[in-house]
Amino acid sequence: MFEATQVRDNSKVALKTLRPCFVDHPDLGRRLRREAEVARRVRHPGIVPMLDDGTLVDGSPYVVMPLLLGESMTRVLLRKTVLPVDTVAALVSRIAAILHAAHCTGYVHRDVKPEHLLLEPSSTGDLVAYLIDFGVCSAEDAPVDEKDRERGKVFGTPSYVSPEQAAGEVEIDGRADLFSLGVLAFEALTGRLPFSGSTVSKLLLRIIREDAPRVSDLMPKIDPAIDDIVARLLARDPNDRFPSARAVARALAPYVGDRKMVERRIASSLKTAAASSDAMPTTHRTAAMQNVA
Repeated sequence: MFEATQVRDNSKVALKTLRPCFVDHPDLGRRLRREAEVARRVRHPGIVPMLDDGTLVDGSPYVVMPLLLGESMTRVLLRKTVLPVDTVAALVSRIAAILHAAHCTGYVHRDVKPEHLLLEPSSTGDLVAYLIDFGVCSAEDAPVDEKDRERGKVFGTPSYVSPEQAAGEVEIDGRADLFSLGVLAFEALTGRLPFSGSTVSKLLLRIIREDAPRVSDLMPKIDPAIDDIVARLLARDPNDRFPSARAVARALAPYVGDRKMVERRIASSLKTAAASSDAMPTTHRTAAMQNVA
């Protein structure tokens, strides 16, 4: 990821492309193009828009996005360890709404985690939230050869993947993302991940074979209804989870309270200065872009 400047108006943008050693890697190039595809097809303000995409002179694909200077939920949790129930309900509802739009368009994110929720205050003090990095998402209309190459592989971050992802299943649906959402909620409420392992293989086996602990195991005073919601998200069998991300948002709505007040409180607590390490570009190099739409 590079910070770039549009020559036309000197505005700052984020440029994402492949390292030169990966230029000829077909799957990595496909994933980058898939991000642009998601941005074009999924209509939701929580999806980062693509300003431009194409191919560089060396043959590698690129995408150009607005330069976002928000703070990831990961950084929020590093500062606060655990979050209040209304805050967690508000943030999980936001992610669920974005996921619902993606799922309805035929995409499964496959890597939902705090690092991929980017938060920033608007000019009026309201909360702006983006679900980023659809690079490993699956597409309902993906070609057969793509699905064949993915069979048996685990896509996503091990601590957050669903049992069906951990088992290397290809034909998954949006309920896999709901499991990951449950891991995120569990972590935000307790300060711990529901599963751990001394190796990635042992971690994945635990996710496949074991039921997740309940929030109430660590926080006995948690509201039983919230405990049940998170437990349902973390059900091993997808059929035991919520039927959709929209259903998750609806279940959490009573626990957000005054949503506008809660979200403005979250927004006011964010550390989003331009020098923040959470700005989307992760390198110090810059590039000039002349033909960005």
